[in-house]
Amino acid sequence: MRFSLSLFSLLASSVASFAWGGDIAVTSRVAEVPVFPQLAEITRRADLDLPLGQHRLILSNIPKTADLETLQIDLTGADQTALLFRYDGVPPRTANDPELLAAEAVIKEIEARIQSVYDASGQARSAASAAETAIGFLEQLGSNEGLADAGADALRQITRMISQEADAAGKQALAAQIRARNIEAELEALQDELQAAVQALAAISREDSDRLYLVVEVDVPEAGAGQLELRYFTKGEVYSEPSYAWHLTTGGMAKVSLQRGFGVSQNTGENWEAVDLTISTLEPGEQGAPSYLPPLLRRVGTPRPDPWQRLLSQSDFAASEAPMVEAVVMEDARAGASWGADTSGPGVSYHFSHPVSIASGADILRLDMDRLTTEAKVLAVAVPARDETAYRVAEISNTFGEDLLAADWVPHFMDGKLVTFAAFAGLAAGQEAALGFGAIRGLRLARDVLQKSDGERGVISRSNQREEAVEISAVNLTAETWPLRLLDRVPYSQQEELEIDWVAAPRPAHENVDKQRGILAWEFDLAPGEDRLIRLETTLSWPEGKQLR
Repeated sequence: MRFSLSLFSLLASSVASFAWGGDIAVTSRVAEVPVFPQLAEITRRADLDLPLGQHRLILSNIPKTADLETLQIDLTGADQTALLFRYDGVPPRTANDPELLAAEAVIKEIEARIQSVYDASGQARSAASAAETAIGFLEQLGSNEGLADAGADALRQITRMISQEADAAGKQALAAQIRARNIEAELEALQDELQAAVQALAAISREDSDRLYLVVEVDVPEAGAGQLELRYFTKGEVYSEPSYAWHLTTGGMAKVSLQRGFGVSQNTGENWEAVDLTISTLEPGEQGAPSYLPPLLRRVGTPRPDPWQRLLSQSDFAASEAPMVEAVVMEDARAGASWGADTSGPGVSYHFSHPVSIASGADILRLDMDRLTTEAKVLAVAVPARDETAYRVAEISNTFGEDLLAADWVPHFMDGKLVTFAAFAGLAAGQEAALGFGAIRGLRLARDVLQKSDGERGVISRSNQREEAVEISAVNLTAETWPLRLLDRVPYSQQEELEIDWVAAPRPAHENVDKQRGILAWEFDLAPGEDRLIRLETTLSWPEGKQLR
């Protein structure tokens, strides 16, 4: 029997009254957790021994991060008749975890030892103080005016006595002070031991002490075993993100491999102990329906020289953000792997066969999966307008048979050495991508605007014309020949009255690269020691009275 909880039913159930057979304390545990990118669905289970009659199942170990608006209950062996929920005034939860109790006992034992050291040190300091008091008394005795009438023999005896007693008291005070210092020297080690014990307790005691109070009223038609299952989404912070590392292997046929897994953390106020974990690529919190497209009303009127008009007209064409399309993974479970992929329905669910444990607010769990490898074309890409060196780029096609999700911080390795970190935007199955693997310091770039010297023309501007001449160079200071792709640009226009002409020597191999107007690409092999020059001239012309923007 499944029961979907709403706030209304929670309040209404509190008025129910029955002749109860008794309260049954139920301790449920987290059994299954499907994790989404920023959300998790918690499944809790508890085995029951149900006597005949009407009873109340008392659950007091559910964390306050549980979203009871999404609560569903499955009950076997009994019929649910009502539900009572209490958020405040919850009876105290008994902390009877043996590991927690043992850690607390260690702290109490260390604190007792520290107090013993303080007591022993106090006794030694007290003995030293008593000896110093005796010395003070003897000093006052030696200066007593009544001794002036004593004879020489008596004075010698008194002086000898004061000297002996003062010496003994001084030695006693010194010995007591040394004993006190030796005792207090133990405090530093004990304080370190106490700090370590407190940290150990903090590592164990990660769970919130405040919990919810849930009462399920049931009618048991026949005594016997039963089971209670609760499912809800958590309001606590739960994160899952792909854990990627790109590896480029050079020499012979270049290859790129992706070592992948998932990182998971949670801060629900409750530790997950040996749970059955599934990671889903779906994002329930994202947009789930198409955007509303309002009608577009346009009108004409007398033009005005309003500088804001152009901005306002542009805002009329602002497009609504398109809903995200989730990647569909086509991979089945791999033989011998500790995980499998479910591609039925929307999105993909990765299920891990081994139970996992994640402490609340402390652990970041990384689940390793597999390593996918594909062939790569390695070349140098140069952007002289922005960079001083070329960069090593591996061009690949996603031949892995599944979509790759986006990740924020991905290390890139070349021949086993870390060369850079970069964000990864994700890659659909069959899609091509260019991955950067660091700078090639020996491929030097320059882009110079030619000056007005030796007959050369630099930037020449007139009222309705602008001319520019640049020289682009790429020098190979390495010991190997590099296939080089060099990118530069020329301006483009969408107005017929603005004419743009350009000439390049040599001509670029590609124009409007990646459908970006004005982006040019030259492709050639650059041998060791070779210096390749490109000359690019651009002329812009427009009617008199207009201004170039």
